[in-house]
Amino acid sequence: MYEDSKGRYWVSVADGVGRLDPKTGKVMEMLSERHPELKAFRLVHALCPLGNDCFVAVGDNGLFYYDAEHDRVWIPDAKKDKFYKAGIKYFGFLKDVRGLEWFATEDGIRVWNRKNDRLYQLTTVEGLPNNAVSSLLEDDEGIVWASTLNGICKITLQTDEKGDYTFSIVNFSVSDGLQSGIFYTHAALKARNGMLYFGGAHGFNYFDPKNMMYDDYASRPILTGLTIFNTPVNVNTEYNGRLILKETLNRTREIVLRHNENFITLEFSGLNYANPSHTYYKYRLQNFDEGWVESNATSLGRAVYTGLRPGKYKFEVYAANGDKIWCKEPARLTIVVKPPFWATYYAMAFYILAFGGLVFYFFRLYIRKEKAKMVEERKENARKQQENLEQMKLRFFTNISHEFRTPLTLILTPLGSLIRQQGDNELKQKLTVIYRNAEKLLKLVNQLLDFRKLEMQGERLSLTMGDMVQFVDEACEAFRELTTERGIDLVYEERTEHLYMYYDHDKVYKIVNNLLSNAVKFTSSGGKIVVGVESMLRGGKNYAVISVRDTGCGMDEKDLGRIFTRFYQAENGKKGESGSGIGLHLVKGYVDLHGGEIAVDSHLGDGSTFTVYLPADLQGEEHDASHQEEVTADLKEEEADDKEEGTDGRKKILIVEDNTEFRTFLAGELRTDFDVIEAGDGIQGEEQVLAEYPDLIISDLMMPRRNGIEFCQRMKSDIYTSHIPFILLTAKMSEDSRIESYQAGADSYISKPFNFELLWVRINKLIEQREKWKETFHKTIEITPSSITTTSLDEEFVKKALGYVERNMDNPDYSLEDLSSELGLSKTHLNRKLAAIINMKPLQFIRSVRLKRAAQLLVSSQYNVNEIADMVGFNTLKYFNRYFKEEFGMTPTQYREKNKNV
Repeated sequence: MYEDSKGRYWVSVADGVGRLDPKTGKVMEMLSERHPELKAFRLVHALCPLGNDCFVAVGDNGLFYYDAEHDRVWIPDAKKDKFYKAGIKYFGFLKDVRGLEWFATEDGIRVWNRKNDRLYQLTTVEGLPNNAVSSLLEDDEGIVWASTLNGICKITLQTDEKGDYTFSIVNFSVSDGLQSGIFYTHAALKARNGMLYFGGAHGFNYFDPKNMMYDDYASRPILTGLTIFNTPVNVNTEYNGRLILKETLNRTREIVLRHNENFITLEFSGLNYANPSHTYYKYRLQNFDEGWVESNATSLGRAVYTGLRPGKYKFEVYAANGDKIWCKEPARLTIVVKPPFWATYYAMAFYILAFGGLVFYFFRLYIRKEKAKMVEERKENARKQQENLEQMKLRFFTNISHEFRTPLTLILTPLGSLIRQQGDNELKQKLTVIYRNAEKLLKLVNQLLDFRKLEMQGERLSLTMGDMVQFVDEACEAFRELTTERGIDLVYEERTEHLYMYYDHDKVYKIVNNLLSNAVKFTSSGGKIVVGVESMLRGGKNYAVISVRDTGCGMDEKDLGRIFTRFYQAENGKKGESGSGIGLHLVKGYVDLHGGEIAVDSHLGDGSTFTVYLPADLQGEEHDASHQEEVTADLKEEEADDKEEGTDGRKKILIVEDNTEFRTFLAGELRTDFDVIEAGDGIQGEEQVLAEYPDLIISDLMMPRRNGIEFCQRMKSDIYTSHIPFILLTAKMSEDSRIESYQAGADSYISKPFNFELLWVRINKLIEQREKWKETFHKTIEITPSSITTTSLDEEFVKKALGYVERNMDNPDYSLEDLSSELGLSKTHLNRKLAAIINMKPLQFIRSVRLKRAAQLLVSSQYNVNEIADMVGFNTLKYFNRYFKEEFGMTPTQYREKNKNV
């Protein structure tokens, strides 16, 4: 029962908590009527006051808090409140002087400290006589007494260093004067005089905690037994062939065990003769247990330890009597577990020495490797420096070689003109010797450039179909004159009639040329050179086999493995003949590019035989065929004997070249047939184009400020200049440079040094081609823009112009201004553009398009001439007839009659 501050009485009944009428002794109302959530609490054992008109109701279904003053209920949640455990019965509640909340349950005592949110749980493991705790009381000393189903216990609290509470429990039973049987739940009372009352099945017990008499004596425990792996160890009895105990265990201060005797049990007794069943022990094994282990035993205690590691341990045990008065001195025993021989100090020393030796060995090995690595790095750096030096030399000679090509052009080109114009045979012969040696110098320069390109892996195959037999035969013919002069018999053996295959004509020519050059160089007068081509099946694959055999001085066998190395020159014994050491290196590189092989058989004094194996199943590419057709066309143009078509006015040519001497020479040669203007680089060239609008542009590729590629791209992308033919001159001979030039929009590409006739023919052919396109526009009825233009920009321009005129075909007022406005060009530029493409002025172009449409209508329709004239934008029939006759050489009626059957 609980009385609140307003004089209301609250009682616990079977159905929960109700308010009692003190006059009638009857329950006036149930608390669950105002708080339906309390209907689950059916059997409430006790109401425990908390102060401030609050109490706690505990029962079989848990507990809840009630604030009588404010009529509020709070039910703990097991998920949020640590002190509360759902599913167990609560028999009592106590809030002690420290503010701790004690809950008596069927599962021990739960102590909740709200100050630090700490929960303590006391069960039989901690020393309770039974887990079913019936009631709780606190005496005047702050000691908590708890009745259980099996006696009463005294719980004393202490505070450790961390501020946490520790609990010491002393149990009392029938032997201490308590009644037998269970104690009832919440059957406990603390009287005003401090007396504690506990009711049970056989009455009640009461006592005054202040007058309790305790046994102050606790004897020192003794060690009574030792077992190893559950085998007792007796005094003066051998275990595993040796004595462990020479005296009783209680008199023994130290025992020594082996490493494999690490499962032990120690037994001890507290000598509690007064109440043996209430004997308490606490023990620990230093270096093994983290803290003291406390236990309750009837008489003998036991401590079991397994897996003891080698080392030294100290076992200590205290004993306490029934009133839990601890003895002052413990029983002690030192336990030494010896390590195995491999874990002894001597073994450790050996391990340390061995490890140190290994560390020293690996350190020396590491130092040795680092030294070797340093030496290797020095060698590698020296090799790289040497390689860089060689590359610098190669770059230097390559740059010099590029510079050689322009002066050689200035030598060969005018020299060729002088030879052709010279009538004095003696002088002509001398000039021919000069020309031949200049060509030889050019060949050496080209060979050095090829070598540099091969070294930089910039060479690529350009495969085209050809007859290898005929190709090698023609290459041999180039050496006929030279071999005849030296008295050498050059024989070409035709071992097969034809051998068609894909190969790089330029590189195969260089292969044959170098091999023949070496053969001629090292063969004396009266010797013989035999060249042959045949097909051979080798390793299941078809090869074209080219062999060059000579009867020259030959080579020593020690040189054969190195003759293809760059700059290597074999000592063949022939004085006065030496080379650059790169010819055979180039041959090997070109053969490798084809995926072929080269072999040499030579003996000193007996001549040499070089055999080249080239795969006959290489596949060409589409652009190779087009390139070959272009080369063939260029050769035909060189051989052509066409003369320049006579025109009323001279054509204007712009020469853009940074080399003043070469530019002056070209200008002087071309001024006989053309008006020539000059510029020193691409920027000056563009200024001259916009000022003079030449009929053709000749430009060098490599120039300062703006090179030929950029200059060409700007001209071909400008609507005002895109129609002007563009020829690029360059010292570069690679396919990549040629492709890049054509991609930039160049109409022709000529490598330095060149035959001036080739340049002259190319200029005339481009101009002649432009004139033919202009004639095509005049002669054809169907106008196709692509057939009269070379660039997509010009083609688009013509398409737009035709489209605008056709959309205004029947508009007689459509004028030059209208066409100029729609095309976005001024009348001057429009006039110049149409004159360059079709040789017409804008008004002539408009009229020509209308007349061509009229001609189509005369043939394909039934309209009369007047209707057609009106449909194509002529106001009067007179003007229509006159202009039609000027365009087609006959009247509209005559044109219809002539073409009516077409």
